[in-house]
Amino acid sequence: MSRNGQIYCFRAEVMRSSQFAEMEMPDWLEVRANWQGYRIATLPWIADVARAIGLLSFEDTPDAWRGYLETLGLQDVRQISCEEYYEETLYW
Repeated sequence: MSRNGQIYCFRAEVMRSSQFAEMEMPDWLEVRANWQGYRIATLPWIADVARAIGLLSFEDTPDAWRGYLETLGLQDVRQISCEEYYEETLYW
């Protein structure tokens, strides 16, 4: 591995993601939901290991992650700032 992965954050539409099984989410992703939809964050400390042992075969880029999330059944996936992702936890 030449470099460590990045944390990327995304939002996806709940109603259109009917094929998505939240309970089957891999360990290298964190999923939360609120009134705006699913919020997804990549966990590079796990994804880097998964990539090294061949479980993840795509590049560590936002576009590649978006495509991967769509293969999991998420729809209307768009990248958001990680500040937006964690905004609800900032007030606890």
